[in-house]
Parts: sequence; C-alpha cells; structure tokens
Amino acid sequence: MSLEVALIFIIILAIIILFAFEVFPVDKISFSLIGTLLLLGLVTPDEAISGFSNRATITILCLMIIAVALEQNGVITWMANGLKRVKNWPIYFIIPLFMLITGSISAFISSTAVVIVFIKIITELSEKYQISESRLLLPISFSSILGGSCTLMGTSTNLIVNSIYITRTDERIGFFEFSWMGIIFLIIAVIVITVLYKVLPAETDKNLEDQYDLDNYILTLEIAPDSALVGQAIRDTPFKDEDHLTL
Repeated sequence: MSLEVALIFIIILAIIILFAFEVFPVDKISFSLIGTLLLLGLVTPDEAISGFSNRATITILCLMIIAVALEQNGVITWMANGLKRVKNWPIYFIIPLFMLITGSISAFISSTAVVIVFIKIITELSEKYQISESRLLLPISFSSILGGSCTLMGTSTNLIVNSIYITRTDERIGFFEFSWMGIIFLIIAVIVITVLYKVLPAETDKNLEDQYDLDNYILTLEIAPDSALVGQAIRDTPFKDEDHLTL
C-alpha cells in the first residue's frame, strides 16, 4: 500500500468519525477535508474546486430551493392539514396512504420538511390508536427513502452517479429510466409494512413533540373576525419581513 492510499484511508476514517459525532459543523468538516487533501497534494487545485461547478451539486442546490419554496408558501402544510381529515380512518388505510404520499413527494424533493410536519399528525394518531409513534413515523421514513429511488432527482446519490456516468461515458441516465424499479420496491414496502407494522420497534420513552421540542417551533394562530389581517395576503402583512418566521 502506497503512502497516498494510506493517507486517504486515514482521512476517510477521521471524516467519518467527525461526521458521526458532529464534533464540528458539517460544512466546516467538509471544507477542512478539501483543504487537507489539497495541502497533502492528494488532489490538484482544479480537482479540489471541481465539485462547486458539478452539475450534481447545482441540481441539488436547485432542489433545496424548490423544497424551501414549497414549505414557505404553505404547500406542504396545506397537504398535512388535508391529511388530518383521515384521522378517523382505520390504521390499515392510514399507513399506506401516508407512505404513498411521502414516497411520491420524495421522488421530486427532499421529504425532510414533510416528515417534520407529519410529526404533529402522528402524535395525534398514536394517542387515538394507543400505539407507539415510532410505528407510524418509521413507515414514512422508509417510504421517503424508497420514493427517492423512483426518479433521477429523488436523491443526491442518484445525481452524483449520473454525473460520474456522464463524465465516463458522455451519456446520461434518463429522468424516469429506473422509476419502474423504484415504484415496485415502494409498493412492496407499503404492503409489507402495512401488514407487519406491529412488529416495528416501539419507542415509548419520549413523546416526539417533546423530544424535538416542536412547540417552540410550530405555532397555530387564530385570526379574530375583526382583525385587520382578515382578507389580506401574507405578502401584505408585517409577517413577510420576519426572517425567523415561516408561514
């Protein structure tokens, strides 16, 4: 084993440990990695900054902008409020419905924001059916992962692989080229988890809302009939200028 290969393995191990224990912020760890590789001569300056202009990096950034736009314009919250109407349905209908919706969304954008919004609904459902919150949250998490495998932009991994594929072959992977495989696995997961959801790990020590301290982040405001806000669009209210507030 050459010295360069040994250094690469040592650096990879160190980075994994730093990421796992979150010793420093992720962005600082990442930039430190680039600087270390550059100083040790393991990459050239052009290679060190090539990722910033990579089509996969730019696409991921665009997806993040789309996800933030959907969240800030209330689209995700609107969907979550609509799902509250199904609370009286049998649990065997609710689980596949939530999984299919989450999987469909995660095929196009990051579903992190969706899962966070769903925590409120899941808390109410777990109290209604007297089951562990994790048995409702895990199916959503699984479906978001599998939904990401349905399209090219579903996960950053797909985009990175496509970028490498283009570099090596001058060809590109189609947007829906492997969708049929992802959809098959998603449907199988929905069926299996719906039938066997009772065997999923049950975490009963902590309420999810308390664990993630959601009450400090999510608030519901009721506007009085005589309020000056009645009939106004959000962009016309003082709230639009609050950087720390999302409606």
